[in-house]
Amino acid sequence: MRFRPCPPILAGWLKKIPPLAWLLFIAVCPVLAQESELPANNPDWPNYFSRTWRTDEGLPDNAVTAIVQTHDGYIWIGTYGGLARFDGVRFTVFNSANEPALQSDRVTSLFEDASNVLWIGHERGDLTCYHNGKFEAQEVHESGIRRKISAISSDANGDIWMLNEEGTLVRTRDGATCALPNQDGVVQMIRDSNHSLYVASGGKLAALVNGQLVSLMQTNYDTNGITGYIEGVCPSHGGGFWVVSDQSVKKWNGQAWSENRGTNPYNEKVTAMLETKSGCLAMGTVDHGLYLLFPNRQMLHLNLANGFSHDWIRCLGEDREGTLWVGEGSGGIVALRPGKVETLDPPDHWQGCVALSTTTARDGSLWVGSEGAGLYRFHDDQWENFGSSAGLSNLFVWCVSEDSQGRMWAGTWGGGMFRQQGNHFVIPPGLENVSAPMPALLQAPDGVTWIGTASGLIRYENDAGKNYGEKEGLKVPDVRAIVKDRDGTIWFGMLGGGLGRLQNGHLKQYLKSDGLASDDVQCLHLESDGTLWIGTYGSGLSRFKNSHFDKITSDDGLPNNFICGIVEDDQANFWISSHGGIFRVAKQFLDDCADGKSSLLRCLVYGKGDGMRSLECSGGLQPAACRMADGRICFPTSRGVVIVNPTDTKVNHQQPPVVIEEVTANRHVLANYPHPAAPLRIAPGLQRFEFHYTGLSFIAPEKIQFQYRLEGLEKDWVDAGNKHVADEYSYIPPGDYTFHVRACNSDGIWNENGASLSFILLPYFWQTWWFHILIALAAAAAIAWTVLAITRRRMHRKLEIIQRQQAIERERTRIAKDIHDHLGANLTRISLLSQSAHGELENTRQAAAQLERIYDTSRDLTRSMDEIVWAVNPQHDTLDSLASYLGNFAQDYLALINVRCRLEVPLHLPHWPLTAEVRHDVFLAFKEAVNNILKHSGATEVSVFLATGTDHFTLVLRDNGRGFDPATLPERVGRGNGLKNMRQRLEKIGGRCEINSAPGKGTEIKFTVSLRGKM
Repeated sequence: MRFRPCPPILAGWLKKIPPLAWLLFIAVCPVLAQESELPANNPDWPNYFSRTWRTDEGLPDNAVTAIVQTHDGYIWIGTYGGLARFDGVRFTVFNSANEPALQSDRVTSLFEDASNVLWIGHERGDLTCYHNGKFEAQEVHESGIRRKISAISSDANGDIWMLNEEGTLVRTRDGATCALPNQDGVVQMIRDSNHSLYVASGGKLAALVNGQLVSLMQTNYDTNGITGYIEGVCPSHGGGFWVVSDQSVKKWNGQAWSENRGTNPYNEKVTAMLETKSGCLAMGTVDHGLYLLFPNRQMLHLNLANGFSHDWIRCLGEDREGTLWVGEGSGGIVALRPGKVETLDPPDHWQGCVALSTTTARDGSLWVGSEGAGLYRFHDDQWENFGSSAGLSNLFVWCVSEDSQGRMWAGTWGGGMFRQQGNHFVIPPGLENVSAPMPALLQAPDGVTWIGTASGLIRYENDAGKNYGEKEGLKVPDVRAIVKDRDGTIWFGMLGGGLGRLQNGHLKQYLKSDGLASDDVQCLHLESDGTLWIGTYGSGLSRFKNSHFDKITSDDGLPNNFICGIVEDDQANFWISSHGGIFRVAKQFLDDCADGKSSLLRCLVYGKGDGMRSLECSGGLQPAACRMADGRICFPTSRGVVIVNPTDTKVNHQQPPVVIEEVTANRHVLANYPHPAAPLRIAPGLQRFEFHYTGLSFIAPEKIQFQYRLEGLEKDWVDAGNKHVADEYSYIPPGDYTFHVRACNSDGIWNENGASLSFILLPYFWQTWWFHILIALAAAAAIAWTVLAITRRRMHRKLEIIQRQQAIERERTRIAKDIHDHLGANLTRISLLSQSAHGELENTRQAAAQLERIYDTSRDLTRSMDEIVWAVNPQHDTLDSLASYLGNFAQDYLALINVRCRLEVPLHLPHWPLTAEVRHDVFLAFKEAVNNILKHSGATEVSVFLATGTDHFTLVLRDNGRGFDPATLPERVGRGNGLKNMRQRLEKIGGRCEINSAPGKGTEIKFTVSLRGKM
C-alpha cells in the first residue's frame, strides 16, 4: 500500500471512502495530497508504502500483540497463537505444542534485555525467557491474582519489571510490587535513554524510583509541568519522552516541555506510541488506525478508509533499517516505510487499465497513454482524462509524444494516429487511411514526425507520409522504437525484425545472425558519440559500436533480460525499466562489461520492496520512459506510473546480519540456531549435507544475495543468488571444516564477515589417520614381500636355469662317458675280436667262437646305443614312456634266459614329465636289478609292478629265486657294487631303494621316486 500525507481536516472525509482491499499496494489520491499544507521547503515528502503478513503467509495468528527486533536481527512477533521468529521470508513458530516451556500461546509482551535474553509475557500472567536457543519458564513470586502482562522492561540496575493490565509493577527477582491503579485507561511502561522507567496508567504518569512509583503529575495547571489526562507516552531518541495529554502531543525533557507536535489528532487514548529514527511519531489507536506526526507538525493518517488493512493498532516496533512494524488487532503485521519510488494514480485508478506510454510536455504536464482508458494528463496535481468525448475513437493509446508546436500526438492500436487540437484530438491530414497499430512515435528536431507501425516506418511531414515496409525490403517491420542520429540517420527497432537503419534514403536491416542479441527489439537509446544501446525482449541489452554488436545479459549481472525502456540521468547512469523492476547501472559499467573488462555488473534495483506495485514495466512502446523537468524519471508499469528520483536513491547502508539456521544430513537435523561455540561433532557415514541460512534485511528481503564456501573443501565462494540453502554437498570426506556464508542487501551492501559454523566430520576407524598409517605400513610390507617373492622367484628361475644347464652338461658328460665306456669299449673289443678271428680263419671252430663274441658285442653295442638315444630323446620325458621302455627291456632281456616276466602297469598313467636324468638313473637302477636277478637269483619268474601316488611313483621287481639275507651280505672288495649303485642312483634323483629278501623266499627290490617340485 502507498500513502501520501493528508491534512487532519480530511481524516473524517477519508473514512467515508470504501476500502480497496483487493490492492496489495494502494495510493492515497494525489488530489487530497495537494490540499495538505506542505512546507515549500520540503518537496520530498515521504511516500509511504506497506506490506502485510497474515496467517496465510505463516503468521501463527492475525492478532499481533508485541513486536521486538533482537540483537541477532530477527523480528520476534507475539500473537494469541504463539510466538513467531521472522527473517523477512519465513516464520518460525514456537508454541506450547513444540515448546513445553511456553506455558501459554497467548503472548502479550516482549522485551530483550542487555544480556540478550528475550522475555515473554503471557495473557494469564506467566513469564518465559528465551536464551541461547532454549525457552525456560520463570517463577515470579508475586502476591495476588496474576493478570495479563502488558509490558516488560529493565531498570538502570538491570532488574526486570513487568507491568500488568491493572497498573501493578512487579520485579521478577523477588516479586516486589508497586502500583499506579488503572480503571479505564491504557497502561504503558517506557524506558528513556538513561534506562529510567516510567508508567502511564489510569491517566496518570509516574517514575520508578528506588523500587517505588513517584507521580510526575502537577496539580497546579498554571505551572509548566505535566498535567491533564495522560493518553499515551513513548521515549524520545534525543532524551526525555513524548506525552499525549490535554489534546496535545509534546516532548518532556525532564524539566520542561521542549517540543510541541500540535493537537492530538485522535483525542482519545493511544494504544501504542513510538518515535522513529527519522523523528516521526507513530500513534496507534483502537478504532482510528495509525497517525504519523512529522517534525514539521504535518500528519499522515492511515486507516481502513484510505487503504490501511485495519483500524485497531495493538503494538508498534521499528527495526534497525527504519521500517515501522505495526501489529494490528486482527489483521496481521504490517511493515510500513517510505518508498524509493513514487506511484502516480489518477482518481479513477486508470479505470483498471495498464499505463503504456508516457511523455512530458513543455508546460511541465505529464501525459500517459493507457490500454483501454484513453489518454491522461497530470498537471499541477490535477488529473484530466481524454477519451471518446475528446475525439479518441480508439482508447488503446500505445504511444504519446509532443511535437515542436506543442501539440500532443497519440498513436492507437488499430484506430490510427491522433493529434491534439485544443482540448480535442483529430486525425492528422494524410494519415486518415492508416489503421495499423502504432506503437512508436518520434518528434524530430527538424519538425518531421516518425511513426512506428506494425507494418513499417512512416515519415510524416507537411501532411504527407512516406512508408518504409516490406515493399522496401524490410522483414517483419513491426516498428517499436525510433531514434535519430546527429547525421540524420534513423535507427528503428522491430519486434521480430531486429534493428533497421535508414541512412540517405537507403535501408539496412540487422538481425540476430549479424550479432544482434535478439530479433525482438523493444527500445533504443542513442548516445552523443553514436553508440546505440538496444533493449530486447528476453535477451538483454545489445551495444552497437564501431559497426560491432556486443551482448549483455543476466549472465553478466543484468537483473532482467526483458528490457522495456532506457533513460540516462545527469550522473551518466542508465535507468532501465524491465519485467523485473527498475534498475540503475553506470554507463561505464556497461561499457566495461561489453568490452570484456568486467565480468559482472553492479546494479541498483528497485522492486516491490522499494514501493513498486508491480515489477512488470510497459515495453515495446515509445516513449516507454521520460524525464521530467526536475530530473525525475517516469516509467509506465502494469500498475500505474512510477517516478524515481536519480538524486535521491536512498541506499540502505545497513549490512544484513547473517545466520546459519540449520544443518541437516540425510534429512536429519544436526544443529539449530544458535550454535555452540565449540565445533559441531558429526557422526561418520552421513551424506547429503544441507546448510540453511538467512540474511536479516527487511527492505526487499527477496533481493538478498548470498555467497557461501565450505572451508576445507572449497577455495572459492559459490554464488547462491537469493537461495537460502546450500544443498550441493552429497558427500563430504571426514575432516575439520568451517562453513562460511555472507550476504548483501537489496542495495548491494555486503556483510563480508557473515556467519560461520565449524564442525568435525568424524571418520570410521578405517578412515582414521592411524588406520591409514597401518594400511600404508601393511601395503609397504606387502610390496616388500611381493618384491622379495618376485626376486626369490627370479633367483629360483635363474637357479633352475643354471641347474638345467648343469643337468644338460652332466647329461652331455654322461653321454660322452657312456659312449666312451660302453661304445668305445665294445668297439675296441669288436676290433680285437675281428683281428683274432682273422688269425683263426684256418681254425673254423675258433673263428666261429670269435664271430659269436663279435655278434654278442655288437648286440650289446646296439642295445647301449638304443638306451642312449632313448635317454636323450625329450619325447620320452614322461612316466608313461618310462614304463613302456622298462617293460619292453625286462621282457626282452629275461626272454633270453627263458625267465617269465609279469608286468602290472596301470592302464592310464598320469602325464607327469620326467627329466632325462631321472629316466636314465631309474633305468640304470632297474637294469642293475634285472642283471642281479639273472646272475644271482636263479629265478624262473620275475614280476614288475608300477604304482603312482599323489607326487611319486613306485617301481617294484619281485622274483621267486633263492633269495639272500641283506644283513649278512659280505663286502666283496673289487667286485659287485650293484646294490650300492642302485641306492646311490635313487638318492641322486631324490628317491630311495628298498631291498627285501630272505633265503629261499626270493627278493623284492622297491624303487620309490619323488616328483615333488619336479612336475
